[in-house]
Amino acid sequence: MWFVLLRCTLFLALAGTGSFVHALTASCSEGNGGYYDNSRNCTFRNVIVDDVATTVTFSSGSGYRYNTPYHFRFVDSKLIEVPRKIFDSYSTVQLLGVAECSIESISRYTFEKASSLLLLNLSTNSLQEVKNYVFTGASSLNHLDLSNNNISVIEEKAFANLYELTSLFLAGNSLKALEEAVFAPLTKLRKISMARNQLQILSNELFLHNTALTMVFLQNNQLVMLEKDMFQNVEGLEYLWLKNNNLTSLEFNDLNVKIIGVTNNQLKKIKLNPSVQQLFASNNSISMIEADDFAKLKIKSLDLAWNNLTSLDSISQITAVELMDLSHNALGPLKLTSFSKLTNLIDLNLEDTKISNLQHGTFSQLSSLKRLDISYNKLNRIDVDIFTSSHHLEELYIDGNRLKEFSYQEIHKIFPQMNKISIADNYWNCTFLTKMIRSLNTQTIVVGGFKSESLIADKTNVKGIYCTDDTNPLNEWNTTLKHLDKYLNNSEPIVDTTEIKQIMQNAIDDIEKFNEQKMALANTSEKLEGEILDLTKKQLALENDLIQVKQTILDVKLSQLQNATTNDTFVSSDLKRMMTELNDLTVAKFNLTSQKLELKIYEQSFKIDKFMDKINENAEKLLILRKQLDQTANPAFASYNPATFQGLKSEPSTAGSSHTLTIVIMGTLIVLLVAALAVLYRKSRRVTLRGKSCYSTSNTLATMMDNDI
Repeated sequence: MWFVLLRCTLFLALAGTGSFVHALTASCSEGNGGYYDNSRNCTFRNVIVDDVATTVTFSSGSGYRYNTPYHFRFVDSKLIEVPRKIFDSYSTVQLLGVAECSIESISRYTFEKASSLLLLNLSTNSLQEVKNYVFTGASSLNHLDLSNNNISVIEEKAFANLYELTSLFLAGNSLKALEEAVFAPLTKLRKISMARNQLQILSNELFLHNTALTMVFLQNNQLVMLEKDMFQNVEGLEYLWLKNNNLTSLEFNDLNVKIIGVTNNQLKKIKLNPSVQQLFASNNSISMIEADDFAKLKIKSLDLAWNNLTSLDSISQITAVELMDLSHNALGPLKLTSFSKLTNLIDLNLEDTKISNLQHGTFSQLSSLKRLDISYNKLNRIDVDIFTSSHHLEELYIDGNRLKEFSYQEIHKIFPQMNKISIADNYWNCTFLTKMIRSLNTQTIVVGGFKSESLIADKTNVKGIYCTDDTNPLNEWNTTLKHLDKYLNNSEPIVDTTEIKQIMQNAIDDIEKFNEQKMALANTSEKLEGEILDLTKKQLALENDLIQVKQTILDVKLSQLQNATTNDTFVSSDLKRMMTELNDLTVAKFNLTSQKLELKIYEQSFKIDKFMDKINENAEKLLILRKQLDQTANPAFASYNPATFQGLKSEPSTAGSSHTLTIVIMGTLIVLLVAALAVLYRKSRRVTLRGKSCYSTSNTLATMMDNDI
């Protein structure tokens, strides 16, 4: 009896201390149970291990009677650490997948019996560190994935004995620094990814022993610089990915790499060497491309979009290039020799490069060109004959310019392989656009570049491409205002600003277009008035010459009359005729003088009209200034009375009141100046008219005849 009581007491004591060893059996879900099942995969599902003391027994089931599984993975499971018992149960484990299993640590002796393990996937767990020698025993491992954990520390000997490792993934962790010799044992390493960490500086000897490297991924870190000798012993590097860092310079004189990605950094210059075949360097501040010898460069793909390039002098020497993206650089006008050496160019992107005009000969050497983008350059005219040499052209992008016309009729004859033209965001007339799209479609050319349906639906368009309707020029502006009003009256916060940005851009384009039309009409009107003025002057000059001729003839006749005989009849008739001619000449002189006076009055009024336009502009500015004064005026000054003013004079003025008083004085002076100019204008007008009246009354026909005779 006492023995039974002792056993019960011991049982309760063990239960109270939690010292029970829990046992758990996990079986594979793969295998159909047949004798000839060839499956080598074994999947354990819903394995939950909450305590390190839990003993897990692994069973492959009856489906693997003759075939031993090689590939093991855990699905929908929760493990505290990598189950080492699986290597006790199966000596042939080649692949072990324990991703997303909440593993927090790796014990040092976990893999001591994993000599056959080739691939280990530990991604997306809760690891925080990798200690020394934790992978001892996995001497055949060639693929290790530790990505998407929270690893911040990797000890120097963590990868010791992994001499066969070829791929190492450490992306998506919290690494800030690495030990200088941490990768030294990995002499066969070919691919390494450390993207999406917090790395700032890497040791110059980090990859000193990894001579077999072909791919290095370091994007999305905080790297400020890379030592130029970091890859000095790596001879076959193919990919070097450094996107989204803080690099300010990149100079690898001896770097033998084929593809470099440095997008979204702070590079100001970059130096190339003959080994580079593809360069992705958009979204930097690059203003200079350097090379020891541009003629020896073998680069075929060059992406330099969104940089600070202003010249193509160096780039135009890279004769091997086939794909070139120079978009969003302020290149300005192109030279005739800009692309003369780029005979292998297939794809050229010049979007938003501030090109002002296209010259014949600029693209004459681009016989291999298949895709050309010259969109958003504010070009007023594009002559298709400029691209005649590029008879293999397949795609042409001319969006976002100021085109009103385009020679589309012979496109397919000039470019027989053309299959797409993008023409949106221009100044097309709807009638012209309709004819162009119809013609291009009959030539089996797709017309692209459509705007979003929400922005173009209620605006004049042809198949989604915006155009202007001459019958209702204000319709587009009213539609833009209606779209904008929808957002202004919307109480909910705006999450996606893409559409409203496009609306604002449409408004700016409409305003710019109306201003251009107004300026064009004003210039035409002013030009016509100037031409009329010139013609009037010429007419008056001709009339003056005619009067001079008549005056000369009359003088000759008068001299003849003085030498004539004394025959009364002859003298009387000639004198009568001469008096008539003299009278006509006097009238013509009077008319000419009157016309000259009117011309001077017209010139003066023309100048006064221009002057009054400037006065009106100043008046509008003065009105704006007054509104600003009303908003910023000092309350004490606004509620002015003599007593308050005396008090203000006796006190030191502040900077704000002094500034306000200065503006008020300047405004008053402007008002007085405008009034004075108006008074002078009226006085000059009256004096001019009075002078004309006096002239017309004093210069009578008799007086002028007396003077002439």
